[in-house]
Amino acid sequence: MSELGQKLRTARMEQGYTIDDLQKRTKIQKRYLLAIEEGRFDNLPGDFYVRAFIKQYAECVNLDSEQLLTEYSSEVPQLQVPEESPVRSIVRKESLFHNLRRHLPQISILAIVLIIVVLVGLTVLRMQKQNANPIPHSTKIEEKVPAKKTPKNASSTPKPAAKPQEQKLEIKIDANDSNKFNITNWKTSNQHTLKLSATTSAAWITVRGANGNIWQGLVNAGTEKEVPLDNNLTQFQVQTGNAPVTDLTVNDFKVPVASKQTGTVHTYTMNIKE
Repeated sequence: MSELGQKLRTARMEQGYTIDDLQKRTKIQKRYLLAIEEGRFDNLPGDFYVRAFIKQYAECVNLDSEQLLTEYSSEVPQLQVPEESPVRSIVRKESLFHNLRRHLPQISILAIVLIIVVLVGLTVLRMQKQNANPIPHSTKIEEKVPAKKTPKNASSTPKPAAKPQEQKLEIKIDANDSNKFNITNWKTSNQHTLKLSATTSAAWITVRGANGNIWQGLVNAGTEKEVPLDNNLTQFQVQTGNAPVTDLTVNDFKVPVASKQTGTVHTYTMNIKE
């Protein structure tokens, strides 16, 4: 048993909690709680969940989670972002250049054919327009119809143009995956706000975009965190270590997550369909 696991176990017993009690309070599976106490971090889903579960465990037994992780940093796996090998990157670029050079004759022919097809299409389109609007041969002069006079009592103020209806954000569950959602009318606003809230217990949450993490941290029970989102996003993900207590809202529109969640760790993918 590790020193960190022993300290958590001692704090749990001082609080009078059994492992089953702790499982109900944190929504973390019993086998993961036992693995934390025994220092078997390899049995957890990954480094992210090691830190998230330790934080939830510590908060539940009234320990300072940040101080605990700092004190035992040598035992807890650190989050690392894998980097691509420079050699692999160079080999990949050389292979791409070689393939492009090898198919250069075919690409040139295809480009010439495409240009010819476009020119022919433009010529046909121009001829169709000329046939559709022939030059009239009649020399008959059309008589001008005098404009109707406006009655004296009639109002001369023009009617205001109808305002275009504002399109509201829509979020729907993907038909093939209940953890995926399709968002429409995203571009109607320049800035969006994602609200993260936890109901009965804390949740460790990460928000990711195409270029990496947008925000990561612990949302305590009964609180919420606002995360600004740019309208240039085409997709973002929300990963929570405590799905049953996590609520998601985008621009005050609640994400329709299934009411009954199986397990504690979930990743929700938001695909922007504009």
